[in-house]
Amino acid sequence: MSYIDTDDLSSFSSEELLSFYCNAASTDYGALGHTKGHMNKTQATAYAAELDKRGEFVPDYGDAAKVGSFNGRGSL
Repeated sequence: MSYIDTDDLSSFSSEELLSFYCNAASTDYGALGHTKGHMNKTQATAYAAELDKRGEFVPDYGDAAKVGSFNGRGSL
C-alpha cells in the first residue's frame, strides 16, 4: 500500500492506472472500516477519471475488485 497523489496522474501509464484502479476497488470491497473503504473508492474514482480522459476502457467496479489486490499499489 502506498499513497498516490491523484492531483497529477500524468506520469503513470494507463496499465499502471488500471492496476491502481483494480487494487483500490479490491481494498474498498475488503475494507472492514468505512473510512478505509471511502478513501479507496475516492482513489479509484480518480484513476477511472484519468483512464476515461485518456480514452481507455474502465472496467465495472465490481469486476475490477475481483482482479485487484487488497492493499496493492495505488490503494490506501
